[in-house]
Amino acid sequence: MREDDMMLEIYQLLNNPSPLSLHRILEDRRDAMGLNNFQMAKILGVDKSTLNRQMEKLGNGNVNSVDFFLILKLCQFLGIRIEDASKLFVASLPPDNIKELEMARKANYIMSNFDVKGLKDQGFIDTATDFERIEERILKFFGLSSIFHYGTEVGAVAFSRTKSTSHDKMREFWVRSAIFQFEKIDNPNEYNPDTLLSLIPKMAPYTRYVEKGFHHVIQALYNIGVTVIVQSYLAKTQVRGGTFVVKGKPCIVITDFNKSYPHLWFALMHELYHVYYDFEQLKSLKYHLTGEAQSDLYLFREDYADMFGWEMLFPKEKRKYIKHMIKSEAYVHAYAKENMVHHGIIYASYCEERLSEDSKNEFGFYRPMFGSSEKALQYVKCQPWNKDSLLEEIEKIKKSFVVQ
Repeated sequence: MREDDMMLEIYQLLNNPSPLSLHRILEDRRDAMGLNNFQMAKILGVDKSTLNRQMEKLGNGNVNSVDFFLILKLCQFLGIRIEDASKLFVASLPPDNIKELEMARKANYIMSNFDVKGLKDQGFIDTATDFERIEERILKFFGLSSIFHYGTEVGAVAFSRTKSTSHDKMREFWVRSAIFQFEKIDNPNEYNPDTLLSLIPKMAPYTRYVEKGFHHVIQALYNIGVTVIVQSYLAKTQVRGGTFVVKGKPCIVITDFNKSYPHLWFALMHELYHVYYDFEQLKSLKYHLTGEAQSDLYLFREDYADMFGWEMLFPKEKRKYIKHMIKSEAYVHAYAKENMVHHGIIYASYCEERLSEDSKNEFGFYRPMFGSSEKALQYVKCQPWNKDSLLEEIEKIKKSFVVQ
C-alpha cells in the first residue's frame, strides 16, 4: 500500500471511528492463541509489568505515552499488520491530538500545493506561518468547504507533482484560478471560428478609443463565444497571457505585464491567433501559456502568433512606409489617424521589428510614445488577488460583458 493511500485510510477512520480498538484486537488475538500477558512478555523479551502497563494505557485511551515500538512488536507477534495497527492507533488518539494531526496534514497539503512565500509577497495572504489563517483565506477565496477540495474543485487540470518548485506552484495557482473563473462565468454564446476571423480585422480602429475601445472589443468577443479577462500579473509566473478551452469554448487571460497600451492590444491578438489556429489542440491540452517555456511536443508557434498580432494591428507594408518618418511625431500621428490606428501601435510595432530584424533596441527612446494601458483597463481589469472572494470578482466581470 502506498503511503498516501494508507494516510487516506487513517483519516477516513478518524472521521468514522471503528468500534474495535487496538487494545481490544490485541487482547482477542492473545486469547485466541491461548496466551496470557506473562507468556507474551517472556516471548517478546520484556517485563510483564512493562507489558501490562502499556496494555493498560491502550485500554484507557492514554496513548500519548505508549511505547509504540513495543506495541508494533506485539502486533507482529500476534499477526496484526503494521498498517492496520497504525490506523487503529491513530484512531485511538484523544480529540486534541487528532485536531493537531489534522492541522499538520492540512499544513502539509498547503505547503505541497501553494507557494506560501510567493502568495504572501503578492499580498494574497498576510502570513506564511499561521496555517489556520492561510486555510481560511483559501477556503473563502474559492468558496471551498475543505482545503483538500482545491485540487478537484478549482480548475481541475492535471499537474506534475515531480519536484514542484515555487514557480510551478504559483503558475498552477494562476492557471487553476483562471479556469475557475471561466467555469463560473460560463459564457452562454456559441463560438464560431469563421465569425471570429471576420471580426479580428475590424478591431484595429478601436485602438484609437483609448478609454473604452478595448472594453468594447472584449464585449464583442464575448458575444461570439470568446471570453476575455484581464487581471494583474502574478509574480514568479512569467505568464503574460494564456489561452484556455473551458466547457468547449475559447477563453483568454491577459495580464498587465508590460503596462503598455499597444502591447495590451498585441497580447490580445497574440492569444486570438492561438484561439483560431490552435483550438483543436487546446481542446486536449486545456490551456497554453504565453511567456512560459513550452515543450516542442506541443508545436505552438509563438513567432507566428507574434507576427499575426502586429499584422492585424498595423500591416507590415504600412510599417515599411512609415519607418522612414518615424522620428517625426506629427507625421506619425497624422498617419495613425489616416489609417485608423493608435499612434502607440505604430511606435511599438516599429521597435519590435527593429529588435527582431536588426537587433537594435529602440524601446528606450520610443516607449514614452506608446502610452499607458491604465485608462484602457479601468473598465475591464480585475484585481482578484486582494479580494476576499473570487466569486464576487467573477460577478463583477460578468457585468462588464453586458453592453450598456
